[in-house]
Amino acid sequence: MKSNTADPVTLPLETSCGRVRGLRAGGLSRFFGIPYGTDTGTNRFRPAVSPPSWSGVRDCFSLGAKAPQGPVSLPGLPGVADGPGLSVTEAIMRVVASDAVESEDCLFLNVHTPDSSSARLRPVMVWLHGGAFAVGSGFDPMTDPSLLALHGDVVVVSLNHRLNALGYLYLGALHDDFADSGNCGHLDIVLALQWVRDNIVAFGGDPGNVTIFGESGGGAKVGALLGMRPARGLFHKAIEQSGPAARLVDRSDAAMIAELTLRALGIAKTDVHKLQTLDWQTVVAAASGVRLASGAPGLTERTLAPCVDGRSIPAHPFSPLATDLSSEVPLMIGTTRDEWTQMLSLDKRFGNMAADDARRFFTTYLGDAATDAYEFYRASLPSDDPSYWVSAFLTDLVMRTGSIVTADRKAAQNKAPVFMYRVDFEPDVMNRMLRSTHSIDVPLVFGNLQPPELIGTGPVVDELSRAMMQAWINFARTGDPSSGDLAWPHYDPAERLTMVFDAVSEVRPDPDRAARLFWEAKNVELVQGHA
Repeated sequence: MKSNTADPVTLPLETSCGRVRGLRAGGLSRFFGIPYGTDTGTNRFRPAVSPPSWSGVRDCFSLGAKAPQGPVSLPGLPGVADGPGLSVTEAIMRVVASDAVESEDCLFLNVHTPDSSSARLRPVMVWLHGGAFAVGSGFDPMTDPSLLALHGDVVVVSLNHRLNALGYLYLGALHDDFADSGNCGHLDIVLALQWVRDNIVAFGGDPGNVTIFGESGGGAKVGALLGMRPARGLFHKAIEQSGPAARLVDRSDAAMIAELTLRALGIAKTDVHKLQTLDWQTVVAAASGVRLASGAPGLTERTLAPCVDGRSIPAHPFSPLATDLSSEVPLMIGTTRDEWTQMLSLDKRFGNMAADDARRFFTTYLGDAATDAYEFYRASLPSDDPSYWVSAFLTDLVMRTGSIVTADRKAAQNKAPVFMYRVDFEPDVMNRMLRSTHSIDVPLVFGNLQPPELIGTGPVVDELSRAMMQAWINFARTGDPSSGDLAWPHYDPAERLTMVFDAVSEVRPDPDRAARLFWEAKNVELVQGHA
């Protein structure tokens, strides 16, 4: 992405590495491609360091390179995408596609600010992109923060960081040189947050009022940061959207992924340093091809994701208890009601699935324990096509249950408020086949109501977007998402008051009660990972 270089150029701003200037238009100053770390290709599988200082003024008019991308693996994704939801997925991909090159020299961030003056400091919101720790970048038309920054009078920072094998392949069990390799991607984020702490005043931001937020894989990144030692004190509020991270990857599983990757490449464990000399495509392909058998699908387990390495991440963030590392940080957390319709709709059987096919989905993920779950969801949705039984099951298993567990354990600390939400709004697209699907909250929060194939159009969409955007802004500003006409009470495990966003938004007590009680009876720790 390249800004309109006909726009007026800002005055140079001083940062810790040198002066930068951006472009000013529409009441906003935009700085793209500010380096916050060195080329990771020269330091592969090791923590990044700050870039060297430069002389003169650096023009920050264009996006920096994005991290090398890898394949996404999620529960319910078909081998061949030929279902009715393919057009929506293709529309999303067109919107979020970036023309930035892929490179290991990818540690860049972007700043959008209403006023790059330290005369009045504004809240800072740091966006962490989604993509299941495998793909994505910090800026695209769907997550352009211009409207958010202008409407909320906030400074918004977005960033790129290492992904997939280059960010999360744990080699620490093979050599001490790579003790931190399993969390390099998150150590990149920490480095970016340190840049925010040290430099954001020059952009009009308050380093003492920083909110991290993200959706899907980005929400899980937020969850991991809540339990990360070096991230402590670098942010003051957190928002997890459709990406709970109650548990991360166990170190033993992470080590097994690394061993199997080396085996696939024909490299002896004693020669692990050879991974630094291979082209990144080879490394990413080999590591992404490793599959550990698991009856509990998730965004942050038994895959290339942050791991409990005993160093930067000492324990699972919310299992068995909430971490003390971020006990004072207010948390907003939630999901959409029908997350998994988007993924399942790539299967041509979606909307017309045989009951036996649905039963096989349950068996794939729960094995001998599948029968009770199958019967529960069939009874809960008796008039729905069986594909919706599967969608509701995977939504609860991967997203909703983990969000409730996180909220419960965070609230039990009684040290910082928790706010729970669920998005129930069904856009008028595809005859509402996708219902309230994964990622519809992103355009609503950013105000960029695209693609219309996903979010629809009309005054109801506009009004819901204004309400959600304001709630996110209020939370970033004060730690309370409530507004004058939309009171949002704290969440606690007794009443479980939850904001339900819809054409008419309202607070409901325990809206997921039936499914929650079902999974609690089955031992939620087993569902979320490993007892």
